[in-house]
Amino acid sequence: MAKVTVEADAKADPQRIWEVLSTPSRVPEWNTMHEGFTGDVPATLDEGTTYKQKVKLMGMPAEMAWRVTTAAAPGRLEQNGDGPMGVKAKNLFVVEPTDGGSHITYEMEFIGPALKGPMAGMLEKQAGTAGQQALAKLVALVE
Repeated sequence: MAKVTVEADAKADPQRIWEVLSTPSRVPEWNTMHEGFTGDVPATLDEGTTYKQKVKLMGMPAEMAWRVTTAAAPGRLEQNGDGPMGVKAKNLFVVEPTDGGSHITYEMEFIGPALKGPMAGMLEKQAGTAGQQALAKLVALVE
């Protein structure tokens, strides 16, 4: 298993951040792992929404089939995904209000037989860097 948590502060309020996070058409503007969508792209991410996304991590392209398990505006967005080679993923965004705006926590978890041994460590490093880049772009976008 590989698990990564990255965090950032934004001057924007949680609702502004939620509007970007929960709108798939905005994903290319901030998610550095995003390569495109396949099939129908939902207008918003609500609980139960499903969609397919092409991603690239560690230089490898993959297609993920996502299902939104929690969409509690404006504070929590959680998705479970199925990827190639039996990889399962979970993405969680928590947006908390602060005096100056918001605090964003982005967690990624990957489980699967392909992620045993040194591969898990490599994935954690790459996903951590990609997650930090994504949050930096998200913060710049909403401010």
